[in-house]
Amino acid sequence: MGIAIGAIGEVIVAIRGEDGPGEVLVKVNGTKESYIAESVEPIARGQTVLVIAVGRYRHVTVVPWTDLQVSMYR
Repeated sequence: MGIAIGAIGEVIVAIRGEDGPGEVLVKVNGTKESYIAESVEPIARGQTVLVIAVGRYRHVTVVPWTDLQVSMYR
C-alpha cells in the first residue's frame, strides 16, 4: 500500500509553486519515503504539508498544514 490522500509530510526540498516542484518526506507503512511534490504556492523547506492528491511516478500535490506545531520527523 502506498501513500494516501491526507498523509502528513515535511518539505525537504523547497517547493517553488508555479516555478517548479520540490520534495517531501512522508511516513508510509512505518518508513519515511520521499516524493516529488507540487503546490500552487511556494512552500519552504521544513514546513509541514498535507497530501491532497497522489499522481503517478511518486508525485503528490500538497498544501501547507499549519495545525501541527511540532514536526513529526525531528
